[in-house]
Amino acid sequence: MKQIKIIDLVIQLLITVGGLIWLFAGSNNNSLFYIYFFLGGWQLLSFLAHLLVKENWLHHVERKRYFLTLLWTAGLGLVSYLLLLAEVPFILFYLAALLFVSPFYAIWYFIIGFRELSAIKNRELIHLK
Repeated sequence: MKQIKIIDLVIQLLITVGGLIWLFAGSNNNSLFYIYFFLGGWQLLSFLAHLLVKENWLHHVERKRYFLTLLWTAGLGLVSYLLLLAEVPFILFYLAALLFVSPFYAIWYFIIGFRELSAIKNRELIHLK
């Protein structure tokens, strides 16, 4: 599990740093959205993979909070879409809010992964005390 955590965190860092380098190297204006969705997609796949793995991390408090936050976000998106069908354009506010909130979700997920890796390392060293 430790190697998977390290690989996950390294890929997240590579996507972020590589994307920022690509952005500042003079790529087109749409590259920020590619980075944004690629990192978000990777983190979503990583989160779903953690749900499928039968480890204790599912019971981790931060991971549960993150999961509930994603559920609420998706639920608000569904409500916004249903309101759009009823010709209430609330979805524009939802999408604008999501544009600004999602980077905090990405940082939060990276911190969760980093703390779990730290816990794994501490558990490995517990027998040395």
